[in-house]
Amino acid sequence: MLDMLAVIGPMFLVIGVGFAAGFIPRFRSGQDHLNGFLFYFALPTFIYTAMITAPPTAGFPLLAVVIVAVVTPLVSIALYYGSRLFGVRGHEGAAATSLAGSFGNVGYFGIPVSISVLGPEAGLAAGIVHMMHNLIYLNGYPLVRTVVASRATQTGDAQIGDAQAGHAERAGGIGHLLRTQIGPILKRALLLNPVFIAMALALLVVFSPLSLPAPINESASLLGQTAVPLALFCVGLALHPAIEGIRSGGVPKRLIGLGTVGKILVLPVLTWLAVLPFYDQLGPIWAGTLIIIAAMPSSTTVYVFAQQYEGDGRLAASILVTSTLACLITLPLLAELLL
Repeated sequence: MLDMLAVIGPMFLVIGVGFAAGFIPRFRSGQDHLNGFLFYFALPTFIYTAMITAPPTAGFPLLAVVIVAVVTPLVSIALYYGSRLFGVRGHEGAAATSLAGSFGNVGYFGIPVSISVLGPEAGLAAGIVHMMHNLIYLNGYPLVRTVVASRATQTGDAQIGDAQAGHAERAGGIGHLLRTQIGPILKRALLLNPVFIAMALALLVVFSPLSLPAPINESASLLGQTAVPLALFCVGLALHPAIEGIRSGGVPKRLIGLGTVGKILVLPVLTWLAVLPFYDQLGPIWAGTLIIIAAMPSSTTVYVFAQQYEGDGRLAASILVTSTLACLITLPLLAELLL
């Protein structure tokens, strides 16, 4: 427990510095530029370097990928339908609760914590788990919400008796949806995503004879060294719009509690239960990485996605703030009990 506190304590201090800097207009106005540098340069090179320099572990257990691919979406689905039990407002906030309650801050927070707690051996495992989270959420959530919105539009057309519009929409069908909405989502999340490209390149270097020239690797390492402090600083900055969203009111407290508990307690405990029978096959590095990353607070991306696809990011922002603050307590406890 003390070991985990020693790891995350300084990280939270950097988050606090970022939050304090958010009161200064020049930092608030520069937040998009800082996030841009982090996303396009610092984070990809950090993940790439961590993965290619990780000491070898006992292979690459596909079981780890299966656990992430099964447990995480199941928690997301459970939160979605659990939210709908809270009446009309639960229906309205179900998607945001589902997203914020299962999509963790893996890249900015999870990978550094995993490496700090488990050692550099966790670099490859954390990178691969991060890739799985990207595939599930950066692709899955926009795709699901786009399809749902498209179906709602078609249903609305039919209900108002606009037969011609409904017929035109159906005529385009899936092909039209693929070209205009789903295709661009996949392109942005895979082909144009620098983090995903960096992880794919790292896997190629690790599992094939391919290697990049030493000067390139050294330059990547230098850039990557800026990732962790800058990422934590940006998390602190991101708390400002999140808190402003909460202050605007109208956010159901029961959904905040449900999403927060789901993210920092339910998901890591279920991941631990899934890991436990296969611990010998996974080994301590992979097993520990899966549990630590599952215990991360909500990702800063949840606010952006909720704002874009639900039209209101306040609920997701609330879960982001509460889970980030609460994990200062839950992370050491979970580390003590589950690792």
